[in-house]
Amino acid sequence: MTSVDKARISDSVGAVLGSVKTKPNRISEHRGSIGHIHAVLRGPDGKVKFEERGSNLVTDYGDEFLATRAYDNAVNIVTGMKLGTGSTAAAKNGAGATLVTYISGSQEALDAAATDASLGAGAGHRVQYVCTWAAGDVTNSAIREVTLTNQTALADDTGSAGVTVARFVFSSAIDKQAGDSLEVTWNIDILGA
Repeated sequence: MTSVDKARISDSVGAVLGSVKTKPNRISEHRGSIGHIHAVLRGPDGKVKFEERGSNLVTDYGDEFLATRAYDNAVNIVTGMKLGTGSTAAAKNGAGATLVTYISGSQEALDAAATDASLGAGAGHRVQYVCTWAAGDVTNSAIREVTLTNQTALADDTGSAGVTVARFVFSSAIDKQAGDSLEVTWNIDILGA
């Protein structure tokens, strides 16, 4: 018997009943993990100048990272985010799976330790990461991309696909002036059935 769901989690079960052997079940689900971004740019007066919500792909490395963290405490936790000006579409791997055009000095450590919460019975679990680029940090009129990274130590560089958990491309450029603050809230959902 084969059952198909949509969450990309595979299970197999084998059983022996006397002299009758059953074939292992392969349950292929297609939901897996997904990221959600909420970015808010506020001017010096606190008024919202730009706001965007969107979903992103978790990169192939991000999938590996999430799976490995389940059993290996030696795997680095997410340390922060980085900004760039590249507009290449986000992708699971290849050029779209890492920062395309890094903005110097934009590496930002998480505001606080990541938090987690249940999405409800059978719905999965959410991990939330927040970074804020305060007034005076990263003045740039063409911010188009942001990455979630577990680079340790968080460095002033592009990073690589091997430390990029997820990437998001904004629908239009964010113009962050010297007095503006930009806050990015990134939720990674490990989805249920």
